[in-house]
Amino acid sequence: AMTIPLMFLAVVTIVAGFIPFGKFISSNGTAYEIHLDWTVAGTSIAIAVISIAIATAMYARAKQPVANALARRFRGLWTAAYHRFYIDEIYQFITHKIIFGCISRPIAWFDRHVIDGFFNFLAWSANATSDEIRGLQSGQIQQYTYVFLLGTLALILLLLL
Repeated sequence: AMTIPLMFLAVVTIVAGFIPFGKFISSNGTAYEIHLDWTVAGTSIAIAVISIAIATAMYARAKQPVANALARRFRGLWTAAYHRFYIDEIYQFITHKIIFGCISRPIAWFDRHVIDGFFNFLAWSANATSDEIRGLQSGQIQQYTYVFLLGTLALILLLLL
């Protein structure tokens, strides 16, 4: 199912490699020169093509006697390769045991108890303060005027002393 999209991406990548835009990505405007060692490149491509041919010959048929014989002969290597060299298990251990267990859990505790506690205290104190000063709002303008007059007299007295 993914063979055609991967082949398309490979062709586009190869074509994009030959687009001459090196002068646009250099710092001084001169194009980068590519120095290719044809011996190394040819050898690696030959090894890749031969390996793909061997793998295709070994695994193309429904019965795979050569592959099964090699799997029995190199049991440990086959098991490690079958389990993708235990990369998933190592990743799982590092993320869940080390990162989540040793780093995330203390941070989550600090967030739950210290940060949330601080903001819960702010909410509680605002609620408690509003409960205490609720009585100051009676809706009677005469009372507001009386408190304003007392405050003004207190300020004048404070300024005179």
